Amino acid sequence: MIFLDTDIISYFFNANTKIKEKLIEIINNNENICMTIINVYEILKGLKWKYNKNKEKQFKEFLENITIYTLDDEVIDIATDIYSNLRKTGKTIGDADILIASIVIKNKGYLVSNNLKHYEDIKQLKLVNWL
Repeated sequence: MIFLDTDIISYFFNANTKIKEKLIEIINNNENICMTIINVYEILKGLKWKYNKNKEKQFKEFLENITIYTLDDEVIDIATDIYSNLRKTGKTIGDADILIASIVIKNKGYLVSNNLKHYEDIKQLKLVNWL
């Protein structure tokens, strides 16, 4: 499973050719494109803040064609382990990133992101950058 991070979705909706080509390739290979509910929240809050009704409509149409994974007890357990392990080594990242990573790990997917720095210390996370 391929989970798209918030930045990748933003690149896609801002017509980044590299991201569009990669998504077309993935779709043609019948691979499952996913997002987490956290990423949906991050995108929608930005679009509503900017009051971009057109892109908000496009994004909601996009969501109709992908699987969205949510939080559950197992995800929270993974997230708290990640948080604890990072803190013990003196590292911290945002809660949203920890929750995104936890959903991806639980569902045995990999995360496509250009924000590798946010996730690089989460050893269990499979991470790739299409840019």
